[in-house]
Amino acid sequence: MFDRKKLISGIVLSTLTAAVLVTAPVVVLDASPAAAAEEKAKKHPGKTVYARNTCMACHGKDGKKSIQDYPNLAGQDKKYMISQIEDILSGKRTAGNDATGHPRTEGMRGALVTPEGTVRINAEQIEQVSDWLASMDPADPTPLETPLTDEQVKEGEKLYKKAKCQTCHGKDGLKPLKGYPYIAGQKKAYIINQMNDVKNKIRDNGKIKTMYAFVKKMTDEEIDLLAAYLSQIDRNKK
Repeated sequence: MFDRKKLISGIVLSTLTAAVLVTAPVVVLDASPAAAAEEKAKKHPGKTVYARNTCMACHGKDGKKSIQDYPNLAGQDKKYMISQIEDILSGKRTAGNDATGHPRTEGMRGALVTPEGTVRINAEQIEQVSDWLASMDPADPTPLETPLTDEQVKEGEKLYKKAKCQTCHGKDGLKPLKGYPYIAGQKKAYIINQMNDVKNKIRDNGKIKTMYAFVKKMTDEEIDLLAAYLSQIDRNKK
């Protein structure tokens, strides 16, 4: 003989369970490319390298809020960053002074190279931090104190073409050759400093030497306008 009460209880329990499953809210995980990239960036070993080596002291959190005239690094070309880190550590890349009167590259070199010459970061870590930074979205352009007029924008574009910047950095600084930096949306002060360092032969490492022939002919006013023009190009909207 079967237990009629147990049978009825079982049917009721099954019905209630089915009702809960049907009416329960469905949780949809955000699987968008942007969300996936952000989640991947959080777990990237390069983020740890960046934090442990005090990179944010000058370049800001996630390479997007740099201080003074230091560059934003988020979204920069990976190969370019690797080459520049190596050149700074070896002393090949030199620079003019920052607002405190110290050579801009010496802060990084001082943090990563001991007085005895031992480098505190290895090739794998350099690759990791460069890969992580390159995977990030670029920083938004830093607004100018005085916005450019339409005429100044046109003049800036003309200067960019006249100086043949697009040969290495691509149209409007948005599509550089591999190993060359993105300059669109970079901070105005940083662009000015680099152009002046090249013009005055303070910086001559790597491929930067090719710039000298063009930059040496430019006036301070032209350099200022070109830097302002490039700094306002939003890579996130292109």
